[in-house]
Amino acid sequence: MEQIAPRPALSDEDLMELASQGEQSAFDQLYERYHMRIYNFIKKQVGNQQSAEDLTQEVFLRLFKSLGSFDPERRLSSYLYKIAVNEIRRHYQKTGGNQAFSLNEPVLDGEDARERAELLASDDEGPEDMTSERLTRKSLRVLIDRLPPEQKMVVLLKVYNELTFEEIAHIMDRPLSTVLSRMRYALQKLRRWMDEEGITADGLPGSTD
Repeated sequence: MEQIAPRPALSDEDLMELASQGEQSAFDQLYERYHMRIYNFIKKQVGNQQSAEDLTQEVFLRLFKSLGSFDPERRLSSYLYKIAVNEIRRHYQKTGGNQAFSLNEPVLDGEDARERAELLASDDEGPEDMTSERLTRKSLRVLIDRLPPEQKMVVLLKVYNELTFEEIAHIMDRPLSTVLSRMRYALQKLRRWMDEEGITADGLPGSTD
């Protein structure tokens, strides 16, 4: 008997189109595709499991409400992370948490042009070296948790979610220079902490053999 080849998975765009037409199963597929990614990202920021679950549900509720107005030219993953970032900020405004979103962090100046170019160049070749197993080790994840909130947010979006710096700037509603600056300072701190903890710095941008 002739076997029927499995149907290819529908794209995000196709599922969003079907969901906007009232196909609940299409929205369910989108939820299954993204909810753990969004939950893990939020959990890393807020720390509390219940809060992370509540905020994740709010993200998808907002996505559901936007089905009729969603721009199909937008990348769904970036859109979801942008909603998540806004929900995280709203959460800390309500709870008076310790998360501080500084608008005064130094930005890259002319002397940092080389580092800026190197960071941007990494987007041309996909996930940079720092997205390798070296930076996803448990010991390094602990160090990442010690970063200031928005520095940590940039690292998580770049390393674990493989977004470009331009996407991250849009998601966080910050200038590209600010995002690059936060990445640079985050890497400087990680390298210093790695030295203190005796963890090899191989795999971090700018590391030498």
